Amino acid sequence: MTRQTLPGGAVVVRVEGELDLATTDSFEDALEASDPGGKMVIDLTECTFIDSSAVRLFVEAARAAQESQGKVSLVTSDPGILRVLEIAAVDTMLPVHASVEAAI
Repeated sequence: MTRQTLPGGAVVVRVEGELDLATTDSFEDALEASDPGGKMVIDLTECTFIDSSAVRLFVEAARAAQESQGKVSLVTSDPGILRVLEIAAVDTMLPVHASVEAAI
């Protein structure tokens, strides 16, 4: 998990490997360190798996951003992760892009 602030102020949180109950604490820390009123991109390009604990954090990030006039976007093209996002309707709450550049 890495967190980077881009020159324009957008924060990119990059996830590598699995995002599940064992790893969501560090992901949650990265989300909480970001301003919910700003622009955040959650890059799942190198993520291989997400579970319901990750979905819960995506939903919480979407709600916090909405309440603070911020914006959160997801980046992935993995069919398995996209399917989980569709089943949980996360893709209706957060825009999903194929690249970080497209999300910014």
